[in-house]
Amino acid sequence: MPRLVELNEKYEAQGVKFVSIDSGPRSAAADAFLEENGVRHFVLNDLKDEVTSDYRIVAIPVTVIIDHEGRVMFRHLGFADEMVPRLEGEIETLLAWKDAS
Repeated sequence: MPRLVELNEKYEAQGVKFVSIDSGPRSAAADAFLEENGVRHFVLNDLKDEVTSDYRIVAIPVTVIIDHEGRVMFRHLGFADEMVPRLEGEIETLLAWKDAS
């Protein structure tokens, strides 16, 4: 989560939106975790697992990068710090593509 917070801070001024999906009701421990990690982006509580189903989430975490037209462009299962440069590259690619269109 700290890396997602950093990415959010880096790209939010460019119009990139980060959304985390939390399946089921959010516990007090989850709220505390979000607070402790400085999470400022929107965290959706998917109480009926509708979003989880729509995006075919079968494991957690999954990172889905959606372009400015709402299309799923990149999907990553799991998360490691080593992924951050790749995610940045994908975000930069989509920002450049958006600016060119």
